[in-house]
Amino acid sequence: MKENYKTGRYAVYDNSIPCDNYEVTSVTQNGDGTEIVLCGKEHTVKISFGFVECLCICDEGRRIESYNRIADIQSYRKNGFYGNPLYVVADSGFLSWLDYESCSFSQKDTHYAVITVNDFIDIAVTYPPKITVTKR
Repeated sequence: MKENYKTGRYAVYDNSIPCDNYEVTSVTQNGDGTEIVLCGKEHTVKISFGFVECLCICDEGRRIESYNRIADIQSYRKNGFYGNPLYVVADSGFLSWLDYESCSFSQKDTHYAVITVNDFIDIAVTYPPKITVTKR
């Protein structure tokens, strides 16, 4: 599926995440949900989701088209991926695909994206994440 990204479709989700150069250090899924840990030079961020409907983890080299086309992340990208890596996606092709595949059982989901210099993670969930920030 080829999405048509336009300005305003990606927006930083939570301004409580301090700007930093984050890397994804772990993604853990178990009976409690899914936790994504990001380590920056100054902060560690844990993004905890309850039950995740769908999770897609890609190396940035497999999302070149998205990195180049999403207008809302271009300043973040040009700034060396220094900033807030958690986005919420409106008018999501990812959710359209999931809605089709699930026979419309996922209509209330929200699409979040974690975007770093090395990773592009798409998450479809019903409830917002819990975010924990610690100073390194």
